[in-house]
Amino acid sequence: MDKILIVYHSEEGIIYKMAEAIKKGIESSNSFEVIMKIAEQANQEDLKAASGIAIGTPDYFDYMAGSVKDFFDRTFYAVQSKIRGSLTANMPCVFFVSGGTGGGPALESLKKIGSYFRFNIIDYVVSGPRIKEDILKKCELLGRRLAEMVKKEKK
Repeated sequence: MDKILIVYHSEEGIIYKMAEAIKKGIESSNSFEVIMKIAEQANQEDLKAASGIAIGTPDYFDYMAGSVKDFFDRTFYAVQSKIRGSLTANMPCVFFVSGGTGGGPALESLKKIGSYFRFNIIDYVVSGPRIKEDILKKCELLGRRLAEMVKKEKK
């Protein structure tokens, strides 16, 4: 069974709840094993085994959480090949962010690094400092969209 990886950092629980909603959306397709890991525990083998990825972070100082940046730092060169190119090229990817100012700067930092990994960035969900039911519904839809894109890429 193909895998979709969810990597996130959550202190207050908002990003964790968003990750759970994305997982629920992915699982509704009944087509994927979902691997959900905090950024500190996720590694290059998780990324290499994934057919799609969702990455979540709070906005800290107008940037992603340090542990999420560390995940990118630890895995980047491991997924680059001089022969095959980027092993993550065109991998379907979604982002989810929360922040007191709306999370925009952290989202932009995710997009920039995602472009270096050559992810196929599908969409994102951004929450304010409090999680609302409509945001969780958007996250569930985001998970469904990610699963649909991974299915499409596999054909």
